[in-house]
This record gives sequence, C-alpha cells and structure tokens, in this order.
Amino acid sequence: MPPDSAAEWLEACPTADLPPGARRLVKVKSIEIALFNLNGTVYAINNRCPHRRGPLIRGFVDDRGGIKCPMHGWRFALRDGTSPRPARATVYPVKAENGSLYLRFSPPEQDTERGRE
Repeated sequence: MPPDSAAEWLEACPTADLPPGARRLVKVKSIEIALFNLNGTVYAINNRCPHRRGPLIRGFVDDRGGIKCPMHGWRFALRDGTSPRPARATVYPVKAENGSLYLRFSPPEQDTERGRE
C-alpha cells in the first residue's frame, strides 16, 4: 500500500479479539466502527447507517460481504460501502500488524445521506 501523508493508521483492537465469524464494535477518534471478520477478511464500516443512523453492528451479514441495516433494511457492501440505494456508508481500510488491527483514517469523506425515507 503506498504511503499516504494525509492518512493515519490507528489501532482498533487486538487481532485475537476478532476471530473468523466474529463482529465487534470499537470506538476510534470518537467514531463508532463496526468490525466484521468474514472468513478471515476483516472489514470496518461506520456503525451508523447513513439512512437513519441504525446500528450496523446489529445488522444481518450475508455470505457475499453485504450488511443489512436492522432498522429499515438498507444494504451496504462491507468492502466499499456502496448500496443499491442513493447512499454510501463510510468504510475504513484495515491492516493486521504486530497482533493488532489498525484502521486507516484519511481526510474526512462523509456518508452520503441523499434519499432519506
């Protein structure tokens, strides 16, 4: 991964705290972030759905890497935050290093909240 002088990597939790199949809510930089380990790949997404701020940590995760908000059923791809709806959730790159999971924070990119119902 090329260096990004405007980005910073911050520790989220020990790697051992998120085995395959697990999910965990962490707070980094005062932001609630939902972590999901799907078959050994860890994804990090802002815990609040951009639609109505529902807690994505409680959402249904499908076997294709999608998450469904428990409040109104909006779906997002964990890999990039895209949705069939006119919204996008904020996701964070993840790396494992020295027994910990780190999240990359870049200059702010806001969730899109168009089309609230």
